[in-house]
Amino acid sequence: MQPKILAATQSGVECELHEGYPLRLVGARGRRVQCLAGIVWITACNQPADIFLKPGQSFVIPNGGLALAEAIGHGRMRVDLPRSLHYAAYRMPAGLLRTVRALQAALVRLKVSI
Repeated sequence: MQPKILAATQSGVECELHEGYPLRLVGARGRRVQCLAGIVWITACNQPADIFLKPGQSFVIPNGGLALAEAIGHGRMRVDLPRSLHYAAYRMPAGLLRTVRALQAALVRLKVSI
């Protein structure tokens, strides 16, 4: 069974994993992977050994190469999003609103109606 996203928030994504169906983590440098249930098996590019996480344990992806996460049997994990994305998610609506208002003001000056 393919990995399934159970929940997604501004701070991270919770996934359900099954044996034999790895989840590809590309460009995940610095992201923390936390085991929520079962055993999560992580293979990361340029790491000398695989990582096995039990519930409550976590691992930070050390580089931007490919990392694979899979369960032994059935498991759940959470992947935290980088803090810069937290900030961007909160700031984007305000920045977008300012951009729309500036565009509206420019169109008024040009006497264009929308």
